[in-house]
Amino acid sequence: MPEEGSSIPTSVVYYHDIDLGNNQLLNARLHPVSTAERTAMASTLNSTHEGVTVYDTTVDTFYVWNGNQWLQVGLTQTQIQYIQEAYNRSVMAVDVSRTETTETVKLTYRDNTFISDSVEFSYIHTQSVANSTWNITHNLGKYPAVSIVDTGGNEVIGEVVYNNNNSVSLQFSAPFSGKAYFN
Repeated sequence: MPEEGSSIPTSVVYYHDIDLGNNQLLNARLHPVSTAERTAMASTLNSTHEGVTVYDTTVDTFYVWNGNQWLQVGLTQTQIQYIQEAYNRSVMAVDVSRTETTETVKLTYRDNTFISDSVEFSYIHTQSVANSTWNITHNLGKYPAVSIVDTGGNEVIGEVVYNNNNSVSLQFSAPFSGKAYFN
């Protein structure tokens, strides 16, 4: 109960059932107020009212007066929903897979949804028809290093002309077929 002569509004009613023999507070009911009422009440409270507790019906949570200000006790439903969403979206598995040309990263969340992204880090061009000029679109978005081999796996030297960051022309002294590796 508030001290007699305290500045808590008289409309605030406190219900209690105290069993002093067992040092228990039974069937306590905290005063329900709106956020606006709780905020207005703060101007009437001081350090002698430390421990006054109210239930804010606007945000569905408890507040305790610490002698200077209201402190939230517990979480609002909105905060609980945010925590639940963050929990469900926590990453439970990270899978990395790689092929000759692509690396893929997949993140699986606790709720079994996932996101993934792939990066092409290299490109392999197969030149099936013998030719002395190979025009190749690699789409790597860069000017990659190029290694060329014939069908027997022997390294071949040619002139590499970068048309732009996504295509090249390879020129050789004689026509042949083989592979060009870009990375």
